[in-house]
Amino acid sequence: MKFWQSLAFVEMDQMVELAQFCEDLGFYGVSYGDHLVTTKNQMDEYLYQDSGNILWNPDTHWPDPWVVTAALAQATTHLNFLSTIYVLPLREPLSAAKALSTASYMSNDRITLGVGVGWQKAEFEMTGQDFHTRGKRADEMLEIIQKLLSGEMTEYHGTYYDIPPVKMSPGTRQPMPIMIGGYAPAAMRRACRFDGWMATSHEEAQIYPLLETLRETRDEMGNADKPFNIWTGVQNPGDGTHERLATAGVTMVNGCNFLDADGRTALSGIDDKKRRLEAFAQQFKLRR
Repeated sequence: MKFWQSLAFVEMDQMVELAQFCEDLGFYGVSYGDHLVTTKNQMDEYLYQDSGNILWNPDTHWPDPWVVTAALAQATTHLNFLSTIYVLPLREPLSAAKALSTASYMSNDRITLGVGVGWQKAEFEMTGQDFHTRGKRADEMLEIIQKLLSGEMTEYHGTYYDIPPVKMSPGTRQPMPIMIGGYAPAAMRRACRFDGWMATSHEEAQIYPLLETLRETRDEMGNADKPFNIWTGVQNPGDGTHERLATAGVTMVNGCNFLDADGRTALSGIDDKKRRLEAFAQQFKLRR
């Protein structure tokens, strides 16, 4: 089991020190989310809360994940970095690939690309991207990005993107792992074509039915035997939680140590965050 710690919603002036602290405590990596803006009025239902309300307010920090990765990589030596999730179809493929290749080079290939297709239609409209084709465009973008990150001369001719022979430098030194987030059947099928699937944050009992759906999807696609990572946040873990999840197939868990009792963002000082991290590391015996 690999332990990650979420730095989503964390105040930016705390991120470098917290990343270093996570590395010292034995966390495998840190993760953070992706949104361009927060609208004054929430126009779209947030799909990952029963209330439909978002977890954050307009003052919550949402730094660019690849700028942050490049910065944190300079302050750490072996900590890994994961986007949870990068809303890929908000962008076009060349710019996304350039950001990824640069951050990967600066981090010595310590990046796992976590991708989703997004839920907030308003963001797509503001960036001029088609919300309704986001899944199909993401499929083409992932093909293009993998080719560009190889550092080889490549071209692509698809339904949505047409790219003549080009070379993007620097390429990555090794293939970048790609994991897919989302609960829709299309998202789970997409995940099965890559290196893993990502959930959001759930109580332990809620995770097992999701794993069964994923298992059925992998069986249908005929690739249930290939190496595959499963990543999820776990709310209120207790003794034996991670062992049971590992037996069920979960390979990575995300520490949700900075949310309040209602699972929402809350401002807190860095000393308080460090106490929570240390308590988690001690309880679950992370190795330095």
